[in-house]
Amino acid sequence: MRKLIILAGVIACLNITAKAQNDWFLKNMMTLNWQIATPVNSNYLTKTSFAGGRFEFRHFVKKNLSVGADIDWNSFEQYIAPTVYEKPDGSQAMYTDMVRQVYNLPLAANVHYYFDGGAKVKPYIGIGLGGQYSEQSAYYNIFVSESNNWGFVVRPEVGALFRLGNYAGLHANVGYNYATNKNEDFNINSLKHVYYSIGMWWNVF
Repeated sequence: MRKLIILAGVIACLNITAKAQNDWFLKNMMTLNWQIATPVNSNYLTKTSFAGGRFEFRHFVKKNLSVGADIDWNSFEQYIAPTVYEKPDGSQAMYTDMVRQVYNLPLAANVHYYFDGGAKVKPYIGIGLGGQYSEQSAYYNIFVSESNNWGFVVRPEVGALFRLGNYAGLHANVGYNYATNKNEDFNINSLKHVYYSIGMWWNVF
């Protein structure tokens, strides 16, 4: 009988330990990520940017569901070889090279759903909705053309949290950023890019 009681106690302790190892203790979480982005607006920019990031807050309303908000930033720049540029009415033309720049600042509310990946990994899917402020610039010859505007942004993504401890770890995701920013002078009907992020997450109480 005594041996059975000891055995039952050991099994109970092992179950408690296993549960503690699998619990993520997530309540309020923040992330800080470095972001790489590739534009898919081939009519203006195509060069991948390594100048970007995201700061994010997530509140877990359930074990597998969070809501939150984030701010992103991406800076794109591309050199365009000399070519002929004409006014739409054909009244003037210029032969010059050009440096094109776009700066994006998306602000979004988000929701994420998490899958059970085990003790060390928690994969998720999510979506962000909000607004995007953008600046577009073109430097050519001794001139510069600049514009700034706001647009609606939608951003689906998939990612994963990697636990290094109960309260912190690594974070990685990939997503698609679509914004309705327009610029008739640059023939921009929308701003779209694919992004890849890696960084850290930590629990906040």
